[in-house]
Amino acid sequence: MDASFPFLNLTRELRDSVYQSFLLSSRVPPESLEHSGARKYPSAEDQDLFEYHNHYPADGLKSTDASLLLTCRQISKEVKEAMIRLSNSNCSLYKLDLMLLDERELYINWLAYPHSTPRISRLDVDFRLLGDVKGKKTTLKGGFDGPPELIWGLFTLIERFLLRGPDFLAPRQQGRDSWIEELSVNVLTPPSPPLGGYADGKTYKRDRKGHISPAEMVRFLISHMEYLLRRSKHTASYARLLFERIKRMTFSLDGVERKRWDLATLEPEYTG
Repeated sequence: MDASFPFLNLTRELRDSVYQSFLLSSRVPPESLEHSGARKYPSAEDQDLFEYHNHYPADGLKSTDASLLLTCRQISKEVKEAMIRLSNSNCSLYKLDLMLLDERELYINWLAYPHSTPRISRLDVDFRLLGDVKGKKTTLKGGFDGPPELIWGLFTLIERFLLRGPDFLAPRQQGRDSWIEELSVNVLTPPSPPLGGYADGKTYKRDRKGHISPAEMVRFLISHMEYLLRRSKHTASYARLLFERIKRMTFSLDGVERKRWDLATLEPEYTG
């Protein structure tokens, strides 16, 4: 029995609907570190000072459109046209999953990358808390009178995307730069509390009892990102790239927006 389906016999409208659904589909986030796949790291010459807690995927970037483009000439042509339409609309969805393990290690996974384009209408980042902090050094503490290591790790991740595209560790080349209309970071509450429960208050001491709560994590991220975005004397050189390449930035808790910055109108503290 021939199990093939006469896809090209469908009307163009139905085929376009299938292309759009496929291009905007999202992978299921890994349940645990064991399901997140192999990892790779920047070379010693390419590594940022506080990037050693960032764990990048080792299997390379696989965009959602890759399999469709390799079918036949007609489908490839129609998919490319659908990609162009998505690029010119507000429904283009790029989704990144960040797992913060033990308040220390940041594991990065693409969940949705519909097609390669330098200008992205929206990049959604899910931020999940996993693991236990008992007796472990946290990256939530600051150093050298600057933001904590976690903030620098998150900043470096964004910087790599803006300068190198979705394959974070690719060599920087002309044409791989990215611009984002809106960067949205959403901290998710786990289905069940972590081992040891949540800590009380705003303490990030090593010997504290319990994990930082999702609500406190949102406040933490907003507070320290605010510090970078002030473009003070100490942060202006770092923040410049964000202002050049990102129009809006939001932080949310379980989908409820807690803070929004319009970078096009935000006035700097330091103009030297």
